[in-house]
Amino acid sequence: MKMCWNFLTIFVISSTLSYSLADYYTCSPSITINPPANISNAWFYPNGWNATLPDPGYAAGQNCSWIINVPKGMFASLNVEASTDPQSSLIVTDSVNYSTKITSSDLEPFYLMDPSFTITLQANQVGTFAMRVYWREIPQVFPSSWNVHANSTPLALYAGDFDNSTVIQADTRVSLLATYPSASLDFTPILRATQVYDGPSINSTHLGNLYQVLVSKNKLVSNGTYLTLYSLLPGTFAMGNAVILQDYSNVKQFKSYKATYCLMPDLCPIALDATNGTAAAIHISGPLFVTQLSMPTTNKLSVYANYFTDSNKLADYSYSNSLTNLPQKFRGKFTTFVLDQDQASFYLVYNAIKAGWSPAAQGRRGFFASANFGVMDSKQDFDDQVTATKYSNISYTVNRAAIVGQSALSVTITNKQKPVINNVYTVSNFPGGPVYAFGDSISVSYKSNGGISSGPFISFGFDNSASSQGILVTVVVSIWMAIIL
Repeated sequence: MKMCWNFLTIFVISSTLSYSLADYYTCSPSITINPPANISNAWFYPNGWNATLPDPGYAAGQNCSWIINVPKGMFASLNVEASTDPQSSLIVTDSVNYSTKITSSDLEPFYLMDPSFTITLQANQVGTFAMRVYWREIPQVFPSSWNVHANSTPLALYAGDFDNSTVIQADTRVSLLATYPSASLDFTPILRATQVYDGPSINSTHLGNLYQVLVSKNKLVSNGTYLTLYSLLPGTFAMGNAVILQDYSNVKQFKSYKATYCLMPDLCPIALDATNGTAAAIHISGPLFVTQLSMPTTNKLSVYANYFTDSNKLADYSYSNSLTNLPQKFRGKFTTFVLDQDQASFYLVYNAIKAGWSPAAQGRRGFFASANFGVMDSKQDFDDQVTATKYSNISYTVNRAAIVGQSALSVTITNKQKPVINNVYTVSNFPGGPVYAFGDSISVSYKSNGGISSGPFISFGFDNSASSQGILVTVVVSIWMAIIL
């Protein structure tokens, strides 16, 4: 009998709860929520709901708001379950007044700082909405420090570097770019856990979080020489997201500046819009290949190794030369693309075969350059090769700047795997000038041998062998006729 009563009691309670959650609820116009005495307990809304129950529906024709206080030294973890119609709005506004409109959410996470955040619901039609909030104390931090300098290679830091807070100091101001998680786009909302502060500690002015920097599609710049990053969720290094940090003087010329993101590495579209001023994008992790450039005849796309400065420029692309000068390989850790006006789009490809890097058709132009080109460094070694689709007149020119100390550059042109030219460039042996030879392949090998240089740059071209031979015969005949006469 007792068992029957217990079963009946459970049935009645369960039925009542399911019924109450199935009804469309009404909410108060304004509610203020403080953390519970025991912060290990979450606060749920509506009362009686939890994440294991169906989504509760709200009634149409009401406006509600929740002000949720976050004491100093704490943060709040918010999860939202919602589905709203286009005529209604559900908005989360954080402590820096950044607003996020939610239309559909399956426990999407937010990480909110003191003193408070606000949730507003304007329900013109029925929908569903529920939330869960935990409060957590911020532990003591033990910051690490980094520096970025003017006219210097960018600094890349990754998830996990911010677990104990990271302080970045610049010569002028700090420029920050955020990237998507490489592990999965599903991790993107967790970027809200990494907070950004305008100063040398987490007690400095709070600017927002990495998610907000990412979706802005532009750089965040500190007001002073310091910027601090701190993750509220230690141990999230597996997400694979990065930040790119630079001295502001290196990027202040750009009206818009973003980090590239490749969902499909075999064919990654990149778009730049410079209609309102110079636009730039930086890619982290090479080597990569650029192909299929599309833009008007009025503008120019420039590509730089590492960062934006004349000495690091690798190439200028226009509408006309992109037909012969692409695809092109860029092997550096950082590659910066700068568009002067209008718009342009191109593709990044990580596979040489899919990019069409080799073999090269006649008329093709390109270059070989080291990963750290433009930066004085001993790590400039590389080997590369491009073959031809058929027997061609192959030309190349060597930039002498990289031939220092004990460094050596070998350039070989072959035909049917037999060397036609094999030139070795050293400090004591530098032939100079452009070199021409008929063959079907050009290969290069650079060894710094401990020498410090700005890196080798070798431009090359493939031309029609028949027309070249015709030109050569014409020149020889003209010289012979001149001698006879």
